[in-house]
Amino acid sequence: MQRLAFYDADRIIGQTQIVTRCLGPLRLNWLPRGPLWAARTDSAHHRAAVEALHGACRGQWLASPDTQRDADMLRALGYRALVTPPHVAELDLTQPENKRLAAQHGKWRNRLRRALDHADTGALRISSRAFDAARDTRLLQHEQAQRRARRYAALPAAFTHAWAATAPDAALIYLAQHDGQTVAFMMVLDHPPSASYHIGWTSAQGRSLMAHHLLLWYAANACSARGIIRLDLGAVDTHTTRGLARFKIGTGAHIRPLGPTMIRLRL
Repeated sequence: MQRLAFYDADRIIGQTQIVTRCLGPLRLNWLPRGPLWAARTDSAHHRAAVEALHGACRGQWLASPDTQRDADMLRALGYRALVTPPHVAELDLTQPENKRLAAQHGKWRNRLRRALDHADTGALRISSRAFDAARDTRLLQHEQAQRRARRYAALPAAFTHAWAATAPDAALIYLAQHDGQTVAFMMVLDHPPSASYHIGWTSAQGRSLMAHHLLLWYAANACSARGIIRLDLGAVDTHTTRGLARFKIGTGAHIRPLGPTMIRLRL
């Protein structure tokens, strides 16, 4: 994986990550949800930057643009859609707590209030800290067992370790404890001005206490307090992970389409 910046004179106009894989003689370059552009840059700069990227890195290009506007720009550069656009849920953290609470669906908000009651009585205790690779191995194992049981996909543990090694203060664990035992956790990755829900796990006890509702509320408020403007909750798939999709939608998050997965046909 490479992280690159685009410059116009001495000003950064955008950044991107490139994931590269070699299959025999074929070199595949993938742009995951990028590039990300700086404010006050126009489409001509965007197109010139991507064309320069094509010239600098040989191989076949794939892209998953973050917006339809970027998809249109890539289409003009020879890309064509392979897979229809997914949808993601995003919490607007520029809104005050009372407005974010009001935006939640009724059932979700009621469950959050029950979890807050549990916290008031001491049945739930919420805390947060930086991810510790040695200390948190068991938590990652719980989450990996959960994804196998529920048959959903997520990034491998190696990604979590690599992120934490690169930016230790940008990988945060939020823990819910009951009677001194961890019953749920979630991990948030900071990439200012945004952050992303990365992975999470809950036990049967955690589900009964609505721990994940409280964890997400706590994490969103903490993100807002440190200047994060948007929390990306990830893909919303109402076909294969309906329960998770309902949870994300219930938060009051904005559901928006990304661009399609695309391949560059013009080599």
